[in-house]
Amino acid sequence: MLDQKFSVSVHIMTALAYSKNELVTSEYLASSIRTNPTVVRRLLAKLVEAGLLESFKGKAGGVRLSKSAKEITLKEIYSAVCEKKLVATSDKEPVKQCAVSCSMKKIMEDVVDGIERQSMDYLSKIRLHELTSKIK
Repeated sequence: MLDQKFSVSVHIMTALAYSKNELVTSEYLASSIRTNPTVVRRLLAKLVEAGLLESFKGKAGGVRLSKSAKEITLKEIYSAVCEKKLVATSDKEPVKQCAVSCSMKKIMEDVVDGIERQSMDYLSKIRLHELTSKIK
């Protein structure tokens, strides 16, 4: 199953940026995303912990961006909610009699590190306000 934490988190952050500093509830966000509010709350907790959101409890509570959408990058959102690397490498023991098997871990670590660096560089160039400008 594909991990959707990042795309759902970008949806959350874009909705909050679009709401122009108003407090938004997890129920509202969940209805926009078409998911369970519990899923949204788990991601909101990570985004608050990363300093990207402010959370307010109580009847009139909700969440909002903690800084301007011009300051928030997609890399920050990704880093807040995704613990794993983009590509997994094998964790199996190599076959000692096989030179290829013994070399693959290092080879793939280099490849994955390159993918990760390029992806994070790309995400660091995209600001949240750029996404809201595409909403019609």
